[in-house]
Amino acid sequence: MIDVLYLIGTLGIGGTERHLSIVLPELVRRGWRIEVALLAEDGPFGEPLRNSGVTITRLGTGPVMRIPKLSGLLHLHSMVQTLSKRLLADPPKLLHCFLPTSCIVGGWAARAASFAPVAMSRRSQAIRPALFPGDKLLERSALRRADLVFGHSRAVLSELERDGVASEHLRLVHNGIALAPPLTAAERKSTRAEEGWRDDEVIVIAVANLIQYKGHSDLLHGLAGAAANGLSGWRLVLVGDGSAQYLAALRALVKELEISDRVSFLGRRMDISRVLAGADIGVLASHHEGFSNAVLEYMSAGLPVVVTATGGNLDAVEDGTTGILVPVAAPDAIGRALSQLILDTGSRNRMGTAGRLKVAREFSLDACVTQYEGAYLSLSVTHDRAA
Repeated sequence: MIDVLYLIGTLGIGGTERHLSIVLPELVRRGWRIEVALLAEDGPFGEPLRNSGVTITRLGTGPVMRIPKLSGLLHLHSMVQTLSKRLLADPPKLLHCFLPTSCIVGGWAARAASFAPVAMSRRSQAIRPALFPGDKLLERSALRRADLVFGHSRAVLSELERDGVASEHLRLVHNGIALAPPLTAAERKSTRAEEGWRDDEVIVIAVANLIQYKGHSDLLHGLAGAAANGLSGWRLVLVGDGSAQYLAALRALVKELEISDRVSFLGRRMDISRVLAGADIGVLASHHEGFSNAVLEYMSAGLPVVVTATGGNLDAVEDGTTGILVPVAAPDAIGRALSQLILDTGSRNRMGTAGRLKVAREFSLDACVTQYEGAYLSLSVTHDRAA
């Protein structure tokens, strides 16, 4: 019998998918039997999960994130039926759904199969863009019926309470990562040489998919303004994938702002820890953010951070100690904060060291997985007693 069946859309590049790629192998190592059911396509995180002992199956064969058309609704109905049959024929001990569409499908399928217990995770703030008309209403309904609902930041947990999820069903489990090994001067030099970064450049790195709400435009305008005021000696490195249209728009903006020689687009990378080894400052300019793995990865690598004061960023970053918090959608503030760190090596070193210690103390992978285990076991005991 599978202990936990996880339901998610894809295993493509994204914060939630990366979170599962880190957490599930550790659960397997601790003896849990894990299966991941996909609503759509596999992705880069599929192979490492399989290699760790996680079983991966697919419920659907096409995209499900744009539902309004009849074909989308029929596809959604088909996945609900497929999952409900799976729950009836070979029930796991627990179903855990991640992200809105999975919560909707999982909730409906569990009701059709009279299956329990069901856990769900909200991984974004409620102000996220809608996936399709009515999706937020359907998600809220599913979350209210779940036996356990996880939020990965205090901001998300507060929103879940406002959405009507009973407080006794809520659990706060922050993202966790394995602390990166201390960087050596040789590793830093090697990375910078391979990426073509000069020794005298301060590398500002932003690891975020190229999506409008991630605030790349604010970041570019902020650094362009700082450059216009005389700031030099920096390079912005953008790591992440997105639509061809948005990438073209960002490249056009870089050209318009006359900073083309200072901005590098690296696209999708799976070697994030290696790239961070050559960087100096981590930045995230999101307009909203549930809880960013990238911020933890920056801090784990010993980088000071500049992030917007929203969502889980407020849990992760101590303003003035591990980095600098700036208002949302405030390019000038981003430019000033980055200027401060670019010009002050001492502050970069002090904040980077403090950030690494904070990750070790508060956001370890061991603590994250242990909290999941405790919640799962408590839920199983409660369900067994009720049964």
